[in-house]
Amino acid sequence: MKHLILFMGLLTLLSGCSGSVNTPPGLTPMPSDTKSPNDEKMKETIATYLTKRGAPPNSTYQYKRIDLNNDRILDAVVLFKLPHTYWCGWDGCGMLILKANSKTLTPFSTVSGVRGPIYVRDTGKNGWRDIIVRISGARMADKNIVLSNTGRGYPASPMLATDLDVSLGSINADKLFR
Repeated sequence: MKHLILFMGLLTLLSGCSGSVNTPPGLTPMPSDTKSPNDEKMKETIATYLTKRGAPPNSTYQYKRIDLNNDRILDAVVLFKLPHTYWCGWDGCGMLILKANSKTLTPFSTVSGVRGPIYVRDTGKNGWRDIIVRISGARMADKNIVLSNTGRGYPASPMLATDLDVSLGSINADKLFR
């Protein structure tokens, strides 16, 4: 009996070490993405962008990696935060879109004056997914704007884009930032 209790305790201990304890049932972990450049490459690209722009070296940002052009390689959406007086104004903050290939990321578009939440819609134009941002200001009502690829990139200002004509809840989109 003593051996049975010891054996059952060992089985319980080993089952807790399987690594699947935190995985919800029915979900399969995503395979690692070997085609996309890693986050270190992305951070090097951002550092080079900051240097070329003459931006403060202490600039802070948030980023999300997401496939924007359906090539199965993770691009990046970068939302700059600080210093606030450099990156942000009354209308919002600056955003950088990085296009990835299998080895590098390169600046693709810059957009000024955006606020969260920021979504990437499943559909889009010219082979690129639409990016939905919030705009607001002292003399305008808050509204969601659709940034669609023009064939040469995304609009530099959300003021040049179209309003989202449906509710956010009715579209298929990935939420990137709050």
